[in-house]
Amino acid sequence: MDKREFARFAVELPVSFSGSGIAGGGMVSGLSAHGCTMVSDELIPDGVMLALRIQLPEQYAPLKVDLAEVRWASGREYGLEFARLRLEEKERLERFTSALTRKTDGGDFRHAS
Repeated sequence: MDKREFARFAVELPVSFSGSGIAGGGMVSGLSAHGCTMVSDELIPDGVMLALRIQLPEQYAPLKVDLAEVRWASGREYGLEFARLRLEEKERLERFTSALTRKTDGGDFRHAS
């Protein structure tokens, strides 16, 4: 059984990314305080560092992740670890995941496995 230090939530959030000569978009399908799972049609090798812009619901400005490392790839699905996040963006992410935790406890969201 996979034991994670941080809760991961099933979401559907638009994302754009760029770095290492790669640029594109996709959807974040899983989100935690320290990383995400992303689905994209772009081919992205393991170890690549990307800047991410994740569109959170009901927020004008996207969440900006300065650097995220691609930790694994499986087909068109990628696991990313957030390597550098400004304090204000980290706080936004923590508020968002806290809200997901509250909604999960109420049954509106489900934890990703």
